[in-house]
Amino acid sequence: GLMLPGCLLGGGGGGGGGGGGQWSRGQAPPKPKPGRGGGGGRGGRHGPPPEEYMGPVAPLVRSENRWIPVKDTSGLVVTEKLVKGILNKMTKEKFERLSNQMCEIPILSYDMLTMMIHNVYEKAIFEPYFGDMYADLCVKLSQTAKSAKFVQIIESDEEPPTEDGEAPPSGGGGEGSHNTVYRWSNDVDTNDAEVVGPFGSEDECVSAALANEDDCPDPVKRGEMELQLHSLKIKDGVFIKIMQVKDDPDKFYTVFFTVKKAKEVGQHMSEIFLSERECMSSAMKLNSFKRSLLNKCEDEFNKQDVYVEWKKEKKAHDQTKASLKESKRLEKEEDLEFRRMKIKKQTLGNIKFIGELYKKEMLREKIMRYCIHSLLKLKEDSESGRLVNDDDEMDEEDHEALCNLFITIGKTIDHPNARHYMEIYFAKMRAMSNDKKLSSRSRFAYKDLIELRHNRWKSRRKQETAKTLDEIRKDTEREERAQAQQSQQGYRNDRRDNRDRDSRGGRGMDRRDNRDDNRRSSGVGYGGGSRRSINKPPPKTDAHGFTQVGRSGKSAHPSSPSPRGPPSISGSTRRSPPRERERKPAPAPAAPAAPSVPALSKEKLELRVKNMKAEYMQDPDEKELLLSMDELSGTPDAGKTMVQVYGEGSLDCKDDERKAIIKIMSLLFQKGKLTNADFDVPLGELIEFIDSFVIDAPKAIDYLGDILAELIHVKAISVSWVCTQCAKLNHAPDVREKLIICTVDTLKKNQGVAEARSHFGGSKAELTKLLGSDKWSAELA
Repeated sequence: GLMLPGCLLGGGGGGGGGGGGQWSRGQAPPKPKPGRGGGGGRGGRHGPPPEEYMGPVAPLVRSENRWIPVKDTSGLVVTEKLVKGILNKMTKEKFERLSNQMCEIPILSYDMLTMMIHNVYEKAIFEPYFGDMYADLCVKLSQTAKSAKFVQIIESDEEPPTEDGEAPPSGGGGEGSHNTVYRWSNDVDTNDAEVVGPFGSEDECVSAALANEDDCPDPVKRGEMELQLHSLKIKDGVFIKIMQVKDDPDKFYTVFFTVKKAKEVGQHMSEIFLSERECMSSAMKLNSFKRSLLNKCEDEFNKQDVYVEWKKEKKAHDQTKASLKESKRLEKEEDLEFRRMKIKKQTLGNIKFIGELYKKEMLREKIMRYCIHSLLKLKEDSESGRLVNDDDEMDEEDHEALCNLFITIGKTIDHPNARHYMEIYFAKMRAMSNDKKLSSRSRFAYKDLIELRHNRWKSRRKQETAKTLDEIRKDTEREERAQAQQSQQGYRNDRRDNRDRDSRGGRGMDRRDNRDDNRRSSGVGYGGGSRRSINKPPPKTDAHGFTQVGRSGKSAHPSSPSPRGPPSISGSTRRSPPRERERKPAPAPAAPAAPSVPALSKEKLELRVKNMKAEYMQDPDEKELLLSMDELSGTPDAGKTMVQVYGEGSLDCKDDERKAIIKIMSLLFQKGKLTNADFDVPLGELIEFIDSFVIDAPKAIDYLGDILAELIHVKAISVSWVCTQCAKLNHAPDVREKLIICTVDTLKKNQGVAEARSHFGGSKAELTKLLGSDKWSAELA
């Protein structure tokens, strides 16, 4: 048969031998692998491959580039993922919980801080309706990151700066100076991939960093070992970071490199400072949250060329679209329009968020003036110091951005001290509102803005903002109440109209009705003509012979009415006596029953009571609270249930919730929505079993004392009643004593000693029995 060369066979070299199909001419054959077939098989017919040259091998030598650490950025990636996850869940409803989670994220470097700001900023730009919420988040983050704990001071023996401010040349080793200067760094971490060690002390770490390359131990992988920072030094031109093992503080590791390689390593270092205080002051100023946020705002606002690339591409498309196919042209135009809308949304969102930050006092007014001047194309004249028009022209995007900015910040920035600037701004806006060269959209936007300022920044249309579920439900309930009130008002108007109509036109209406009835019954029509009545019952007459017609059933005149006057009596033209013609007005229809408030189940009532507290905390509107309480009027014992829910809930809640509960109960009692009887049973049971609440809420007695003090102040309960309830605590005299003392102390603190004496002085005998004369005298002293 046909014999192929071994080099063309796919399985050359036998079962795992030479591998004849894996090399080409001009290359040394691979070394045979041990295994089945050795050099035999079909590929082995050409003999074994030539032996490799095993000449002398040069020994390994260290290169001139000494080992430098590699910065580990895995922590930043993990943190960014966590930040994005929280922001994606952020709503007004969940703001408090998620913002606290965001503030709890440890900020370990300046890169981490800027990453957090960047992600918050991006969300705020593309979700402008949540702009105020993200501004509140920035306020909370600024309070948390105010101290910039990630900043580290580095003690150095470098040469101080020269008198002209020039920094000394960065050393790469050698002898340092005898001076002590300082630097700061904002991205020192302990997550290096490789470290040198372990060592037994800090001095050993320094010696290893300054030793010759041959004498320094090789770096090792950090792995899962957790390290904590011990100290930072720059000695003889070498940056030395010394770390300890968390679980074993006696073990030290180090990372080091020459100062001139700091940029290559990715380690930030500031300029040199002569004192530690000056160094720390500079670090806190440049690494604060507000400063970083300001830098971000400035960078985003100064992107003046945001439309440049798009406009160039749009112009090129307009020139070539005639030569494109219909499908390609439509696809390109759709893409351009999508990008334009995205750029516009980004620009307007940025302007709105900057305004929201200014309203939260995160940005100064000077920054806002810079933004306004940039949009209005105003500049300050160097000679006169006045604002004059710049040479640049405003484009359509500038007009819209400017109007959106003033809608956001107008009420805040328009104050008496800024009157001079505002007059200049609006003088130019008035001129532009009448400039026919501008689009009608821009002109009318300026007119609306001028009108808005004239109305003291109160918009005719309510601006839509993001709302919580409670706010949406509250708005719905408000609308339903308004509709119910309108409906009830309509009933009253109808009743009043009926009464007015009866009182004004009762006689005339009855007479017209009587005339019609008489004409139909007698066959006499207008003008005296006769008509034949078809299937009409004979008229009824009373004892005096008068025909009974009309709605009231009273006597009326029979047939043969004159064309103009009332019907005659028995065909006579004589008018009836006034006394007999008078008719009483028809009785008014029964008044429609006012819509009753439906009773709620126990579960719904308790839920509604809790929602009232949440609404009041968010918007402490007294009228809304009273209206909400009126909605519970159809439910029996609603007041008692409210006191029970609020009383028990106040013992295990946050301070602001407790203050709101006390305020609500006090206010509702003073407005007559709660009675003394509503407090009797639920509050009495709370006092009787207060010792059982102490197990889960150690300060339950103090909190109950706060409630009792306020209710005594508004006279919802009396001191005598409190003593009666406290007498039930015979099994816990210490609890009883503490409760009374807390109540007295709170009343003295909030209302004064005089009022406390006036309330408790009348129950001296009861209180002496409960506390003892010595303690009671000392308490009221």
